[in-house]
Amino acid sequence: MKLRSLIYQSVLWRGIYFASVLLLNIMIARYYEASYSGLIYFVVNNFALIVAISGLSMESGVAYYTASGEVPVLKLANFSVLWTLFSTIVVFILLEVSIYAGFIPESYAQQFFPAVCYVSGCMLVNFFTAAFYAKKNFALPNMLLALINIVLVALIPFSNGLLFSSQTYINIFFAGFLIQGVLTAILFYAKYGRPALFKIPVKRDLIKIAKYSFVAFSANILFFLVYRIDYWFVEYYCSATALGNYIQVSKLAQTLFILPSIIASAVFPSIIGSGESRISEKIAIIARVLLLIYVFVCLGLAATGFWLFPFIFGKTFNEMYTSFLLLIPGVLALVMLYPVTAYYAGVKRIKINVITLCFTLGVIIAGNMIITPRYGINGAATVSSIGYIFYHIFLLSVFRKENSISYLRFYKISMADFYQLKQMIVENWKPRL
Repeated sequence: MKLRSLIYQSVLWRGIYFASVLLLNIMIARYYEASYSGLIYFVVNNFALIVAISGLSMESGVAYYTASGEVPVLKLANFSVLWTLFSTIVVFILLEVSIYAGFIPESYAQQFFPAVCYVSGCMLVNFFTAAFYAKKNFALPNMLLALINIVLVALIPFSNGLLFSSQTYINIFFAGFLIQGVLTAILFYAKYGRPALFKIPVKRDLIKIAKYSFVAFSANILFFLVYRIDYWFVEYYCSATALGNYIQVSKLAQTLFILPSIIASAVFPSIIGSGESRISEKIAIIARVLLLIYVFVCLGLAATGFWLFPFIFGKTFNEMYTSFLLLIPGVLALVMLYPVTAYYAGVKRIKINVITLCFTLGVIIAGNMIITPRYGINGAATVSSIGYIFYHIFLLSVFRKENSISYLRFYKISMADFYQLKQMIVENWKPRL
């Protein structure tokens, strides 16, 4: 597959999938309004933490060895299915025991079906989309995921009693995750070969997968908590409507982080292969371009958000605007860090990211304990922004000292940066032409 075709397919199909996620999010927000949609996404957030913990980041190891070709891809696929099944069973048993022992309320028993669907579905999607991407196939998995999301969107108008109740739709919504996961796995086997019974990676390969995954595990958990631990403070101290507004602000910020992650991953091999003398220069170029792009994006949303957010999400989301304004400095601080964190992960110095994230998480927890009870979601947004800025300053100070790069050199933007970024993307994909 040619260079430009490969890059465009990645951006196009992943973009279509994320657009379908955004559309589904908007429809749920408009239909269930801020108070109830906030509860739905708060539950999703809890399930996502379960996935992050129970999965032990094994999908990271599987993705790495699928891409490297060191382990047969069908053996990795079989392992992915078995690990998903094992993790889902463990989660189910722990929920049962926790309810029986009184650790969590008995009312949570009604969340068994959503929990099983979400955990198993998301893990399968994580495993098999990574396998598809390693095969340079971006169209099939994203087409399937987007199609199911569109079906879920189309079903929402019928959840007012015409075909089923609004509560039944919630179960359908969570079942959608399981359907996505199962069909993605089936599609992979149909495309690349039937599963060979009992053939999984040998012990030596399993140890390598586990070692790689466990290194990523701590960083992934810390990233998750840094981005989302404020949900629990807002849920505890604020109203359901405020929670719904704040989660949408957070999801909007997470949507903005998609482009930096794609750009960082697209140019990363070029950065590492450029030699020590030019690594810091290339990372600074990517960071500056991202900053410039997002300054204009955030200014546009700041100028229009007061009326745009309620127009898109519904009139009950009239508390989003101020929180988003307060989060903008943190968003700009974070987007510049994507190439830096990718660099430290790629050179197997993830410990620096972990240490920095630990301090950042401490700042965010302490800030939410002090500020959120008094100032609500605006306080939580302010704390998150301060935490992200702290993360930026701390990590950049380490990077600058190691690479002897001045503040002026790192932050000074020029139009030549865009041309050099384009050249890095081309360099990255030349060997694959």
